[in-house]
Amino acid sequence: MKHINSVFFDTSPISKTKTIKNLFIRGDIGAVFSVYVVRNNDNYYYNFNTKSFQAASTRLLQKEIINNNKTYIVKIVFPTVTADKNYDVYVYAESHFDTSFNSDFEESLLYRVKNIDNRLNKDGTYYLNSDTKLPSSLYQYADKTITISTLHSDSAVTEAVNSSKTNTNLNVSGADFTFLKPRGRVYSNVTNRLSVVDNPENKATANFLPAMGLVNHSMQLARKPILNDFFVTTTQTVNGATSSSTDVILDSVDNIYVGMKIQSVSSGSLTANTHITKINQETKLVTMSQSNSFADGITLTLRSYGLSNIYNLFKTRLKIANLTGALSTVTHPDTGQSTEFNFVTTKKSSDLTTGVNCDVTTTKGLGTGDTIFAAGLTTGDGTADGTPITIASITDSDTIVLTDPNSDGNALANNSTILENTVMFFKGSSLTADISFDIEFYEIGDTNFTLFLDLDNILTITDES
Repeated sequence: MKHINSVFFDTSPISKTKTIKNLFIRGDIGAVFSVYVVRNNDNYYYNFNTKSFQAASTRLLQKEIINNNKTYIVKIVFPTVTADKNYDVYVYAESHFDTSFNSDFEESLLYRVKNIDNRLNKDGTYYLNSDTKLPSSLYQYADKTITISTLHSDSAVTEAVNSSKTNTNLNVSGADFTFLKPRGRVYSNVTNRLSVVDNPENKATANFLPAMGLVNHSMQLARKPILNDFFVTTTQTVNGATSSSTDVILDSVDNIYVGMKIQSVSSGSLTANTHITKINQETKLVTMSQSNSFADGITLTLRSYGLSNIYNLFKTRLKIANLTGALSTVTHPDTGQSTEFNFVTTKKSSDLTTGVNCDVTTTKGLGTGDTIFAAGLTTGDGTADGTPITIASITDSDTIVLTDPNSDGNALANNSTILENTVMFFKGSSLTADISFDIEFYEIGDTNFTLFLDLDNILTITDES
């Protein structure tokens, strides 16, 4: 009797695009087997000659293990699809050729490849198929989309990606990035370490460039970004109207956590800074930090800050590293070299020798308190250790008011002058900010979602008008 000793098939979910998978069958030399593959959605069979699926039953018939390595490799081509598909892969030990599976198999003649993913949902169904039936051998999923975005509540800020820097393994979608991979795809550190490629597909780098979109507004760095500045949103439905109450009953409290902020309501009003403080899992009663009046059936959108709840909400595992944020700096217009300054403009109209009003090419992005360096002039009196030149206020789109250190109606002293067309550098506020971070995905979940970075915590916007 000849034996088939092992069958190996990678059961990791595949993407919607054409994919080739290898089925490895190991056994005694002379062992004979057959293989057939069924697409369960329509009961079509894989034709190993045409490399396509067909209605009529067909199989790879009576193949013999003859190589010295005692392994037979079967290539299977899974075509591009537009909707989720699932497949079962069967190996049949040909008893007429004195072949069976060895004692390690539960089966003696017909073996269905088992999916290694046996995770269960809360209701006891399998994660892969949401059913009590054992998962199919292989799932082919349409891609899930993870959108990576920045958000500031001030309309003066224009969110944008930084296309001048290298953004790896991400697609640009307007002001956002997207990462597309099939549901259930799992990555591991071991896989990445052993990978022969320098840029594993699950590692991405995102660079954002939020910008000042309105005149007479300035952008300052409140602090550097931290992981708890990231948030995701989820929704729940109100079950029963409330009136000026801190309690509300929801249709479901699944994936609702203490500390979540209620971001918005589908209709009516919301008291600012309302957070979840208590949850009763049995009665589905949620206690809030502020009193609100909600209509029955409206939708609450809730924010969950940090990365800890992303898996519970969307079954996606990820890690963020190398998170940085700073006001952008400018290069010297003459030398092209980088500087430590955040903004550059030019003195226009005339020389500045007296007074405090200074005409410049543009004030967009400049802020009160910004320090100034004019070419050839570091301080108001021209000395190295004198009083710095700073902005006292912004008048309009091309005029700033400088501080008057001696209260004599003049910003400059000791015959100091800012000549017309002089390049002026500013530090303290900026037109743009540089935000960047790396994301490593370990598992792709079953739901599209957006990962936001809350710029309100990072950038202070001042209306200078």
